[in-house]
Order: sequence, then C-alpha cells, then structure tokens
Amino acid sequence: MNTKKNNNLINGLSYISILFAPILFPLIVWLVSPITDVKQHAKSALWLHILPTILTVGALFILITTGLLTNSQATLGTLTIILFFTIIIIDFGLVIWNIFKGIKLFLS
Repeated sequence: MNTKKNNNLINGLSYISILFAPILFPLIVWLVSPITDVKQHAKSALWLHILPTILTVGALFILITTGLLTNSQATLGTLTIILFFTIIIIDFGLVIWNIFKGIKLFLS
C-alpha cells in the first residue's frame, strides 16, 4: 500500500470512529501523527465528535435555566420535547455525516 492509501485509511477511521471510539481515536491520531493531512482530518473528526456533547450540555443549560426562571411546567415540558428531538436529529445527522466522510476517504 502506498502512503496516500495509508493516510486515507487513517483519515477515514478518524471519522468512522464515532461508532467505536468517539473523541478518543481522532484525538490520539491528531496528537501523534506528524502528517499535516492526517492531522487536519483528525482535528475535523474530533470536532465533529465533540459537537454533539457541546449541544447536549447547552440544551441542558437552557432547560435548567428555564426551570429555575419559570414556574410553568407546560413551558418546560414543551421546551424539553423540542430540544430533545432537535438534539437527536442533529446528533443522528452528525453520525451519518461522519460515516459519509469516512467512506468517501476509504474510496478515494
């Protein structure tokens, strides 16, 4: 195998790792690899893996703040359902996007 194929394999695994080692695999590749292209893809994959966590923490912050500032259970319940489904859709989309990018790199 040539170097470009090896790089594409590692790059693809950085994205696909959302299924088996999210955050950890791209972080290790980003820190260890001396190759600029591999570092760039690992960093991109790392952010795509961290983003769902950031969104979930943000949603929890919004829910806690809303719960403390309002006494309306209906408002809090509605907001919880809206945020829950929004986060699920975004997270699912990010997983699909990671798989797509990984497969695209495997095939190139």
